[in-house]
Formats: sequence, C-alpha cells, structure tokens
Amino acid sequence: MIRRIAEPTGVVPWAFVLTLFVTQPLGAGSPVIECDAASKSITVSGIAAETLRNWEKSPPKDWTTVLSVYVGESKSPMLGKHSVGNHRLRFEPRFALEAGLKYRVVLQLDGQKPLTRYVAVEKVHSAPAALVHVYPSGNKLPENQLKFYLHFSAPMRRGDAYEHVALVNEKGEKIDRPFLELGEELWDPSGKRFTLFLHPGRIKRGLKPREELGPPLEEGKKYTLVIDRAWRDAAGNELKSEFRKSIVVGKPDDVQPDHRLWKIAAPKSGSRNQLVVAFNEPMDHALLQRMIWVVDAAGKRVEGIVETANDESEWRFQPTTPWRAGKHRLLIDTELEDLAGNNIARPFEVDEFRKIDKSLQSKTVELVFTID
Repeated sequence: MIRRIAEPTGVVPWAFVLTLFVTQPLGAGSPVIECDAASKSITVSGIAAETLRNWEKSPPKDWTTVLSVYVGESKSPMLGKHSVGNHRLRFEPRFALEAGLKYRVVLQLDGQKPLTRYVAVEKVHSAPAALVHVYPSGNKLPENQLKFYLHFSAPMRRGDAYEHVALVNEKGEKIDRPFLELGEELWDPSGKRFTLFLHPGRIKRGLKPREELGPPLEEGKKYTLVIDRAWRDAAGNELKSEFRKSIVVGKPDDVQPDHRLWKIAAPKSGSRNQLVVAFNEPMDHALLQRMIWVVDAAGKRVEGIVETANDESEWRFQPTTPWRAGKHRLLIDTELEDLAGNNIARPFEVDEFRKIDKSLQSKTVELVFTID
C-alpha cells in the first residue's frame, strides 16, 4: 500500500507508512512502484508480461541496471535481492527500510526513459530502543582489546553509527579516531547487534597509525566508552538514554588461547543440567555462541542452549533433552578468539619469526569428557 501526499493519513496496522513523491507524470500503462508492507520489499507492476518472462528465463547480469534503490541521493545502490513473480518485479533490501529516511527508486526499461520515484518511511510512535548490553561484560580489558559488541533492544538505524560512539579518557577528552570506521557497518541480520572495532592499525605494533597516533587504549589508564542518546532506532526514535561503560586497561595480551587449560564440569546423566566450561581468560562473546559445540559418542551434535557467564570466562550449555551416559566431545573451532583477537590457531600479533604450533592448523580441536 502507498499513500499519496495529498491523501489524509490513516491508522495502519503495520510498522511503517510509505509516502510517494512523483518526479515524472504517471501516464496510462506506466509501471507502478509500490511497497509490499508484509515483506517490506519494493515491487513494480505494470511491466510487459513478455519482459517479465524474459527476465525469468534469463535474469540480467546486473539487476541494478534495471531497478535500483538508493538512500536519498546516494550514488551507491542498496544491496538486496531482485526476483520476478506474480506479474511483478520485486526488490528485497538486505536491511529493512528505516523510518525517517528517503529512498530513491529508479526503474530503467529498454527503450524507455528512466522512471524515478521517491519513497519515505514515516516515523510511527513506538517505545525507543535501549542499549541493553555491551560485550565484553567486564571492565578490565587488555591494552590490545580488539572490538565491542553493542546489543540493542530493537533494530537500529544504519549509516551514522560512528557519529554516536566515543572513547573518552580520564580527563573527559575524546580519543582521536580510536575506531575502525567501515563504509558498510557491521550489523547482525536483526539490526540489533553492532560490532565496533578499535582500529587494528593502532593496535598492531610497527604499523603507521600506531606510530603516529599511539594505541587507542594504554595500559594503566582508565577510559569510558560513550554511546550518545541521539542515535536513532529504525523507527526514528532517539535512544532511551545515554550509555557509558567504564574501562580499566591492563597489559597487552599477545598469547593465543590454550584449550588444554580449560576446565570442564560435567553434569549427571538423565538430567538437563548445564555443562560448564571454564576458560583461563575471557573470550569473544559472539564467537562463543557458534564456535563451541558438543557431540555424543555416536558423533551426533547435541542440541541445546548456549549461555556465557563470569564476564565471558565461562561457557554453559543446557541440552534440549536429558544427557545420556557415556563419552562426549567438546569441539572447538580454532578461529575462536579471546578479547585481543588471538585465536586458538595463532596470535593476533603474528610475528613471522615466531614458531606457530602446527598441530593447531586444523579447523577444530576437541576436549573429551564423560557423562556418568
């Protein structure tokens, strides 16, 4: 459904309303650009049936030469998927359309002038999002801390994340350019988790950014990670409140994690009690969700729920069905990292003259435990 500007605004049951700004007159037989509210995709109807059939048989090598969607006057088209079906051309953006932003839709059919339409997602009243957690959970971090994960209660607006994050020293002064600012921000598919990297060039020794600016965090000093309230969620609301995380910086961590030092507390058979794995250091929260798993004696993966505890120095696993007696294996992806980006296979600060344990070049390592 599309609402023309001249029409009165009605109450709608879905999350947003699209306003259409016409840049060319709509003549008879002109394609109609709409938004499918259910799937939050953009559709074009009124295209000749023969053209649609040809696209189904032989899709264009580059769909953006036919239908492209831009944020405002951006020159880079949005990423997404094009498809043909139900007598329509459809574009599903990789990330949902956001309230408060204007989108430019350009349709280019063979032998015709480009057709341009502007759509805007209007803000709908909803509770503002909150920043509910920042990982690592602990406040004491190594000097070469690599990244933070910011978890929000609702999907957030993309495109201006770095304008709303700051690293502040004990004097209240902002650290100059501490973060790696990427053109395509690192969001999970839900739009609720943002990955914020400290600049690797200022972490790795011998690189020019570190020599010119120094490390973003210095051992023995205190900092505050500040996320300001002006950051807007996908509905256009400012955050519920500012968020501040205190940081105390320890010495650099240049040692790769050693799974052989981990301690396993196995539960009893017949129960659904948690399996607890205690590390000798905090580990990367997001990677812990997918880079450790359990298999039974038959080699079948045990399904269950993963939790972390004690500032990500513990991994806890509760199976969906009761534990069976016998030997089990804890499989660990060797790409699993600690807070400084060192993984089980190699340290982050790789030195070509340093001897690397060749036995850890496999994809996984394992620890065996028994359920009694």
